[in-house]
Amino acid sequence: MNPKHILIILAVMLLAGSCGSKKSLYEINVQRAPVTTPMHGYYYFLPRTVISVDIAVTRTTQQPGPFAQYAESLLGLQQVIKTPSVHYAITEISINSYAEPDPEHLYFIEFDSQNSSLFITLSETGLIQSVNRPFDSGEFMKNLGESKEYGHFGTDATFNYFIDINLQERIDTIMERVRLDTITVERATLRRSWVEKSADVRAKEVADYILKIRDEKFKLISGFAEVTYSRETIEYMYNELSRKENDYLALFTGISSPGTIRYRYTFTPERSRPDAPALLCYFSTREGILNQGVPGSVPVSIQVRQSPAAPMVANKMQQVQPARPGKKGLFYRIPEYSNVVISVGEVPRAEARILVNQYGHVSSLPPHELEVEYYPNTGSLKHVGITRQEDDDDD
Repeated sequence: MNPKHILIILAVMLLAGSCGSKKSLYEINVQRAPVTTPMHGYYYFLPRTVISVDIAVTRTTQQPGPFAQYAESLLGLQQVIKTPSVHYAITEISINSYAEPDPEHLYFIEFDSQNSSLFITLSETGLIQSVNRPFDSGEFMKNLGESKEYGHFGTDATFNYFIDINLQERIDTIMERVRLDTITVERATLRRSWVEKSADVRAKEVADYILKIRDEKFKLISGFAEVTYSRETIEYMYNELSRKENDYLALFTGISSPGTIRYRYTFTPERSRPDAPALLCYFSTREGILNQGVPGSVPVSIQVRQSPAAPMVANKMQQVQPARPGKKGLFYRIPEYSNVVISVGEVPRAEARILVNQYGHVSSLPPHELEVEYYPNTGSLKHVGITRQEDDDDD
């Protein structure tokens, strides 16, 4: 058993024996015994754990270059993109948790209306934080932000680099025969016109320009430049030439444009179904994240594996703590660590060990006025003591 749990049990036993004559502060489990008569008091919740799973999917769009068919003949390139495609891949899975009110553990604190010493601190959602004791808000639970949908906002792959206009001048020679009396004369006329360049002409121009850039890079690093440049200048010029070369090479090799899409799923473990896997979504390398399965997709599932220590703690506390029929004091919870596994198909892709409140044990303090502080994330006890006002009254 965890040493922390043992200390809590001992504290409960000591308080049960030393507070028998104190004023009562007891509560009723509303779920099991609804309040049917008017009474003075407050409602509060114990927290339950909600698991948040963030999945990052990389969407890679491949667009062939306009000169892909000339890549091998003009530049000797073989590894080029020839057909457009879209590919999805899960690149990151992160597991987090946060606390929310547990509807199965709503309680009511009943107290004497003449007793003015009762001081209760609750969160805005009704989670109990402290009773008759100041609460340190700096240690309050850190919830995740609101769930948001993320989309792909990147531009599609485009090609914008051309070294010249897309028109070329064409000169046609027109031969005309003119007959003057008995003499035939041939007259040549030149006709100029602008026509659109063919794909092979443009590809040849771009390939020549790429070879020119490579020649300039060779001159730069071989010392053939007419001016002596500093090292930093040479590095800058070389990097700029390389960037321009890669831009023009994309006209032959194609463009691969990645983008990230993020999804968030939440899952609430159930005590009645421990270790049972649950479906989050489906994943396909062709279509990405899906709500329904399609041919070629695999399920993305979550499994929360309960630790065997939880039943042992519950049995031990029932043996040590005597049964107290009737009125009960403040309820608290001892959470239990569990292993969370996210699997894509049959392959585990992410794993984390977190506290799951639902899998833990719920018990109660003696029905006396005490100073109590909780861990709001788990509903477990942080501090337990006897109120000072009671000591003053006894004196």
